[in-house]
Amino acid sequence: MKLTTKRLKQIIKEELAKLTESSSPYNIYMDIIRRGGADAFLSRAYGQSMKATEDMHYDQALRQYVIEFRDGEPELHDNVWSEITKLLKQTVR
Repeated sequence: MKLTTKRLKQIIKEELAKLTESSSPYNIYMDIIRRGGADAFLSRAYGQSMKATEDMHYDQALRQYVIEFRDGEPELHDNVWSEITKLLKQTVR
């Protein structure tokens, strides 16, 4: 099967749209909440029951989420990372 330039551009555009959609801060935040929230990921990171109480805990919880569920994807940009941690801090428990 021979690919035309037009078809190749369309495929690239579709793949970039999928990547951008899955890496949006809100989608990642909602996935973390669906999977147990920051406390659950922090507990997994430390191997014991813990509650996220300090700023660094939210970073560690997000890092654990990335290790478990986002393996093989490009790293999150700093602005995406900070937006997700900000959303996690604002979550009412």
